[in-house]
Amino acid sequence: MSVIRTDPLTGFTTIFAPERAKRPMMITNADARYETKEQIEADPFAEGKESETTSELYAVRHSESEPDQPGWSLRVVANKYPALTQNGENSTDQNQYGVHEVIVECPHYETEMTRLELSCFQNMFRAYRQRSVTHRSDPQLESVFIFKNQGILGGASLGHVHSQLIASQIVPQAMLQELQAARLYLAEQGSSLFKALSRELPSGYSGLVTSTPHFDLICPYASRFAYETWIIPRTLKTHFDHSSDQELEDLAALSRRLLLALEEILGTHDFNFAIQTPPFNTEEKTGYTWSMRIYPRLAHLAGFELSTNMFINPVFPEQAVEQLKKQLEF
Repeated sequence: MSVIRTDPLTGFTTIFAPERAKRPMMITNADARYETKEQIEADPFAEGKESETTSELYAVRHSESEPDQPGWSLRVVANKYPALTQNGENSTDQNQYGVHEVIVECPHYETEMTRLELSCFQNMFRAYRQRSVTHRSDPQLESVFIFKNQGILGGASLGHVHSQLIASQIVPQAMLQELQAARLYLAEQGSSLFKALSRELPSGYSGLVTSTPHFDLICPYASRFAYETWIIPRTLKTHFDHSSDQELEDLAALSRRLLLALEEILGTHDFNFAIQTPPFNTEEKTGYTWSMRIYPRLAHLAGFELSTNMFINPVFPEQAVEQLKKQLEF
């Protein structure tokens, strides 16, 4: 039997239809994992090909190495094909002004995040924080968006593991919806909606998978994607770039464990993740909390989703919670 749920934070509506999981799938992306010799040889992000990217903006590298030379573990460079640029500074439409960066997460050719060491995850989250802090100081920028596309279904155009950052004057409508929902819940209930998401309550918030010293891991009540998971700071901190070193180390370990657990359940698969953090000028007492959201991409978005902005999910979050709990047991 199908069930319809609307997420109290995002406003997105999902139809849970378990029968959809039984439909035949004759189209697969299993042969498109970017593993060909040609792809490896053409990899512009590999160590030794620094001249094929723009100059690095930030890097984790050996102390004796030079910028834009081999000897690095992580590099951040400006995207050669940006969605937004700082050239918009003198434009009549100031919304064109922005920054688009690429975070290259390892020096060797690798397509799967789950094959990276913990240190790579630690470097990645520190780079996200450093670049976010840098862009916060630009008075022309309002928001920062950090995201990863892995695989064909995830929208990746290059196989080498990397993520992206876009800083912009634009505050998306989706973020405005979340801010409004968080403020309204705080005003009416006197507590944080994000805290409610981690509780097991009769209203249906049954999504807590596990907790660490700094984070709760949940499957949201109206998950748009099968096995969608969110990582929420237990301190209910508003901005990602205010995270401490200890919090980022915990986040690195938890997110790596989660991706490995999802791979155990789903096999090798495409996915997206995003750091959902509010505009720089958002006050700390609004009831909003930043989060990391992981979206396994097991099928293409199709006509129904594109025309209605509603989603069809064959896996109830309660089912995902139980399977993830088993995989994440120590």
